[in-house]
Amino acid sequence: MKLIRLVSSTNSTDGILDNEFNQDIQIEQGSQIAYRSLAVDLDPLDIRVDNSNNGITLQTKISDGTTSGSANIPLGIFNTSNSSDLLANLTKTLNNSLVEKPFNIGLQFQSIIKNGKTRIESKFCGNSNVLTKENFASPHGSTLNDANVSSTNYSSSVSSATDENIFFSFQQLGKGCAVWRARLRKLDDNGGASNTNGFDIGLSDVNPETWITDGTFSLTNEQKTFNIKVQRPTDNIIFNVRGNPNQDSGLTPENFAIATLTTNDIIEFIKLGKNLILRLYRNSDATVQTIATVNLDTQYSGTGQFGVNQPLYPYIIMHGIQNDANIDSQYTRCFFDPFVSNITPSTVTTVEEIAGGNDHEELGVKPPQARPDQPNTRGRITFESIVLAEHLGFNNASYDSETINNFLLHSDNVFRSALTYDNLVIELMNLQVDSYDGLDKGRRNIIATVPTKADENGVIVNEANNLVFIDLDNAQPRFFRNIKARILYGDLTDVKTIGLTSLSLLIKNKNE
Repeated sequence: MKLIRLVSSTNSTDGILDNEFNQDIQIEQGSQIAYRSLAVDLDPLDIRVDNSNNGITLQTKISDGTTSGSANIPLGIFNTSNSSDLLANLTKTLNNSLVEKPFNIGLQFQSIIKNGKTRIESKFCGNSNVLTKENFASPHGSTLNDANVSSTNYSSSVSSATDENIFFSFQQLGKGCAVWRARLRKLDDNGGASNTNGFDIGLSDVNPETWITDGTFSLTNEQKTFNIKVQRPTDNIIFNVRGNPNQDSGLTPENFAIATLTTNDIIEFIKLGKNLILRLYRNSDATVQTIATVNLDTQYSGTGQFGVNQPLYPYIIMHGIQNDANIDSQYTRCFFDPFVSNITPSTVTTVEEIAGGNDHEELGVKPPQARPDQPNTRGRITFESIVLAEHLGFNNASYDSETINNFLLHSDNVFRSALTYDNLVIELMNLQVDSYDGLDKGRRNIIATVPTKADENGVIVNEANNLVFIDLDNAQPRFFRNIKARILYGDLTDVKTIGLTSLSLLIKNKNE
């Protein structure tokens, strides 16, 4: 029996062990070979994302330069152990780069692995008022107690100081460029206390499926995470920002008569970049009034936090009675997360129907309208550094979408550090053995598969529990001074290694 140890050459990183010996190794007719042990340190495929290579530019409409925005991937070192974090950061960066343009409202991106390659794609949330209504009803949400939505308004048949007359959705606000927007249809003083007038509109970071909504309930300030409260016409608008409830905006509502709908106030929550912005459009103001700006990355940072991907759920609470307070249901829209929500794409295609359309054009400042559902155009992504692009599997720094309407792009090559394998394949390169491979659908010189379990230093050290001898295709005695083997991933692609690789083999005569 012969023991043969093969080692990698100096500076070799390709998993090939090509050894020349100073004397002949005789292999007798009918000999057999077995794998004994392997020690290999796979390259973790590190990339350091720093200020020199972390920039991304996204232009969602190539023919319109104003749809171009840039953002930076968070800094860090990424490798095979945390490649999913790099993809998640790429997703956040693409969504954070979306600028506030009509074309981008309702648009959202994600980065995933598809057949080993980096796949960058977008989806667009439909934008009809019907879609919003449907997602405030079972099974996608609820309308409780005396709350009611009709063809013209969200309202309540009774007034209440509690929060029992409520509409809420189990669907999440979009995480790209997304808005939750409503317009006052009517607001009169009903003669009661302030908290029995008007309504609340907001976003909760507490999943409504966990709310206790029995009887005459009221939500906590934590559940009303980002909230705007409109009460009597002469009362200042009150707002909540997570951890800071019931602040005075210094603004009063305006133009809230049904006869002048096009000049009535519009309340809006917009997710833009890293921020959630609470704001108010009023007829008397030439610019939008910002009530509060919240950095979601900062607000939801730390272990187990979602940052800009924090799920936020829309709701409306009616306090005033329908005759005194209601919201325009023909205008009100929420752009939900198209990747996780139960969204049926809208059939809306004309600008006049979109996100309130032109029926707010008499306001002093107009909210941007959303795009049609089928824009029939392409986008473009540009990496600031080819280093990052190549690490993700791309050959170039800039690419146009493979499709129109929604963005779609696949990397040219596999994203190596994102691939996971349960085993390595050991293959002889100049000794023929009687073995076969199902993936290759034929004979290959495979002598072993080795689990990729590494020790505390990240090195795979494996020794065969049982020696399995395989017949060598050796009809006559032969003499070798060169023996060559290689290590492959389970899908038979090349590995990258660092340091010294050592492979031990045993060769014996058939009758030994």
